[in-house]
Amino acid sequence: MTPGSGKLYDSPEERIAVLEKMFDMSIDPIGRMDTLVIALGCAIFAITGAFIVAAWIKHTYRPIRAKNLPLTTVLYISGILWFVGDLPMNGHVLLKGAFSQCKFWNIWVRVLFCFIYTSVLSIRCYALDRVFNQNKPTKGLAYYLPSILFVGGYIAYSIVTTAIPGNLTIGYAEAVELCSTTEGYVIVTLCLLWLNWAIIITMMIRLRNIQSTFNEFYEFLFICFFGIAAMVKTTTVHFTHPKYPLVLGYRIAETLGDVLIINGIILLIMAYPVVMSLVRNKEYEREWLLRLRTDGLQD
Repeated sequence: MTPGSGKLYDSPEERIAVLEKMFDMSIDPIGRMDTLVIALGCAIFAITGAFIVAAWIKHTYRPIRAKNLPLTTVLYISGILWFVGDLPMNGHVLLKGAFSQCKFWNIWVRVLFCFIYTSVLSIRCYALDRVFNQNKPTKGLAYYLPSILFVGGYIAYSIVTTAIPGNLTIGYAEAVELCSTTEGYVIVTLCLLWLNWAIIITMMIRLRNIQSTFNEFYEFLFICFFGIAAMVKTTTVHFTHPKYPLVLGYRIAETLGDVLIINGIILLIMAYPVVMSLVRNKEYEREWLLRLRTDGLQD
């Protein structure tokens, strides 16, 4: 550090040397590969966004309407914000200036919208269960109450973890320009995410016998596979390599893994009816309506 310069380090190389000595490990500087990961993530989200836009253009198309487009759009927006939070927390940008606000990027962007993303999947399961298993409408306080409790609970968690001192949750270590998280905070957060997926799996099992036209069981089976794979990946990396943002391979795997799972789930839900609306519009809708009537359901 040069006295009076206001800079902690005279060069990125000096910072890397300090960190390698401090943590006794090889550290990869932020570079072109990180920029490529950001660009690739944006491109994948743009492709998914094109499907969402196409779905809204065709929102009166009945097979698309049956997919709960507003809820899927919330899923997509949550996924984008989850990705945005991943960028500083996974080490793709230098944590200086605005990016040094660790609690904001981790608690209010990355973690909160990861919670909301998985909560939307739970709510989507609940809506189908309510209609086909409970024979109840998707309206009224009883329908909206789980959504309110989910979102309200996670906002309360975010408020509490923000209020707790950073040395007990997550804080900014200015001397090394890194975010520092405690093991307790990581464990609690991951446990809440595992709980969300346990709820999704439970709801998915309840969907296994609904009528064939709306049978989402296999769709949710794949969603749960992707989700559990993501949770195993994240849990393993956080506990076996807690300094993973400093290693290029790990931070790329974490970020791109999240991007592929976030977008893969959305495309699994929306891609087929959107493509059919473009290439076999009338034919597919007729086939869909025929199956609907065969199942004894009305449009």
